[in-house]
Amino acid sequence: MLRALASVLGLVLGLAAAPVLAQSDRVAQEWDKWLKAQGNPPGALVFLIGDSLLLGQDSGFDPDLAVPIASLSKGITGLCAQALVDEGLMAWDDPLNRWIEGGGTITLAQLVTHTSGLWPDETQGAMAQWRGDTTRRWQQVTANALDRDRQGGRPGSYRYNNENYAILGLVIEEVAGEWYDKACASRVLEPLGITTARLSPEYGGYGPWGGWQMSVRDYARLMRGGFATMDPRDTPSASLGGGAFYGLGMLFRTGRDTANHWHFDALCFDDAGLGAFAVNWAGKYTVVAAYGACVDGKAMARLDAALARAVFAD
Repeated sequence: MLRALASVLGLVLGLAAAPVLAQSDRVAQEWDKWLKAQGNPPGALVFLIGDSLLLGQDSGFDPDLAVPIASLSKGITGLCAQALVDEGLMAWDDPLNRWIEGGGTITLAQLVTHTSGLWPDETQGAMAQWRGDTTRRWQQVTANALDRDRQGGRPGSYRYNNENYAILGLVIEEVAGEWYDKACASRVLEPLGITTARLSPEYGGYGPWGGWQMSVRDYARLMRGGFATMDPRDTPSASLGGGAFYGLGMLFRTGRDTANHWHFDALCFDDAGLGAFAVNWAGKYTVVAAYGACVDGKAMARLDAALARAVFAD
């Protein structure tokens, strides 16, 4: 079902860039080769240096038309929650029971970093049943998660669970006093000039953890404006080991002055699959791709490595 991959790319931050035209050509070639290896599903890719678009590749998907972005939705939720913290309306160390009755002592920081101890992830079995139904499921997911007699996770230990972001979506509604998607559109999307984002008619019931759709070009704007300019060490994060961390719906590595942010996603059903990849390297290079296929972790890692080679070959 919905999955995230912690990139194994050992990229050195701040490597010198190759000539612009050569980079664009290489990115396009590596993308085409990777799609071919997956059986040529439809896809779209954009490549930015700074705010400048170097490549917008239509491989069956128009890069300016909205596509489901599955767990890349968590990046929107994380930035939205951070905006509410910045407004002084909530704090990362708030216990959940300040905002949700029966929430207990789980903190908002633990939710956004998947260190709440909530487990198992009961959305994984339910999402197939909710597909095609736009009923907002995050209140139901929250109730089910918090009503468990016993949690299978350990508080303070990272364990990726969609329930954390479902609950965070409900908190956003309580704090902002409006629907989750409206609160996040005004705080995150509209200020970045993002116009194609909305809850998906197919997967919108997954809302805060996986329900958004937008164009890959607009998600590149989100990566550039929302993540590339931030120091993730200033926000809640959880260590995954090997120098990788998770925070605000993104994985990241830090260097002395810059950070790499990235996330993969996948929605996999018996009759359909889709995925996406978003990355910003060193605060400068942004690639976002979407494709109509469910691929495994090894294929995700190959895409990551191929695009990094294309950008940093020289």
